[in-house]
Amino acid sequence: MSIREMLRAEGGALHGQVDAAFGRYALHSRSDYIAFLQAHAQALFGLEALLERSGIERLLPDWAERRRTQALGIDLQRLQVASPPAEVFERTLDEGECWGVAYVLEGSRLGSRLLDRHAAESPDEGVREARAYLGHVPPKGAWPAFLERLDQAGDDPALHPAMLAGQRLAFAVFLKAGLRYAPSTASPS
Repeated sequence: MSIREMLRAEGGALHGQVDAAFGRYALHSRSDYIAFLQAHAQALFGLEALLERSGIERLLPDWAERRRTQALGIDLQRLQVASPPAEVFERTLDEGECWGVAYVLEGSRLGSRLLDRHAAESPDEGVREARAYLGHVPPKGAWPAFLERLDQAGDDPALHPAMLAGQRLAFAVFLKAGLRYAPSTASPS
């Protein structure tokens, strides 16, 4: 089993929980969209900072082009909303954990395309204009290049437990934030 298959299989249940939590947000609604961005900011700001403190640039030299903290901050500013406190981590990650966290963050970008379409259909001009995060464009070929590097790292079975632990950490952080900011009732369409 490849590391990709292992990550997909092991992370499936948590991924489903995260998708369900964020599926409650109606992205065409200004209040839900703001809550969505705040939840993502709380998770993403902390996870990206943790990756940087842990030396992600050694693993992904184009990291500066992949990171989305700035784009998400711009969207919050456009909507005149303060950034929430980021998740704080008291430690750094080892190489395997970095790969696991990065796998979740890079994979989430793929789902962002569909979410961006929902926000683009909002009747609220502010929502339509605050889509830098969902529309963030990575370097050309970023996903295939990431998978190639992940597979190379995954050739070392000693890294597998840490990769899985990093993935669990990232999903858990997003789940916690997604539930914290989730709308209590569905927003009107």
